[in-house]
Amino acid sequence: MSYSIGEFARLCGIPATTLRAWQRRYGLLKPLRTEGGHRLYNDDDVQQALKILDWVKKGVPVSQVKPLLARPGSRHANNWLTLQQTMLQHLKEGKIESLRQLIYNSGREYPRGELVREVLRPLRGQVSANVAAMMTLREILDGIIISYTAFCLEGDKKAPGENYLLTGWHLNDPCEIWLEALLRTGQGQRIDILPSPPAMLAPEIFPQRKWLLVTSGKLTAARKKQIMQWQQVVSLEVITL
Repeated sequence: MSYSIGEFARLCGIPATTLRAWQRRYGLLKPLRTEGGHRLYNDDDVQQALKILDWVKKGVPVSQVKPLLARPGSRHANNWLTLQQTMLQHLKEGKIESLRQLIYNSGREYPRGELVREVLRPLRGQVSANVAAMMTLREILDGIIISYTAFCLEGDKKAPGENYLLTGWHLNDPCEIWLEALLRTGQGQRIDILPSPPAMLAPEIFPQRKWLLVTSGKLTAARKKQIMQWQQVVSLEVITL
């Protein structure tokens, strides 16, 4: 079977821009070309892309994947901690633009779900102390996360997908709204955000939208009852942290 780059991207679950980068920058894929110069992929390319994705999900930089593919039994140290520490160093040294660029680049090279779970959330935990210096660093980091998430969400608006509204509900940390949105980008969801958890929430005013509520702590009986009432009139999912 031969696949266009759009078909290939859907089969692998990898954005076409990432596939082109893997080919041009790292030589990881070698598609054929039509007479008109368009890329053509086959089933072997699909398997190759999935192997690359498996290494990337483990935290291996894309630039280091090629030799690993030639040694199927090879193991590699997890790169997530190294990436966290590099970001933390940029943050503490006030290299804000370098940190911003590193986060943006990591969002292209790694699946965003892993980036959130393995890097950004642990990194925020390292600057969570209740002292002025750490609180300031965390606010700088959160500003970059919010900016990058907004950039990714805007890109999703250009593609077809279902419409969602995402907000916090009894949430202690409002930045978790943005982190949850970020890990869902690139998955066919057109997400709009209520950036601050409202004091009172009324999902029923937009019954045509799907709702995602991010909450923290245990769901009490009263909250479970409220969720059931909402779910009778709207499509609503609760993400408990």
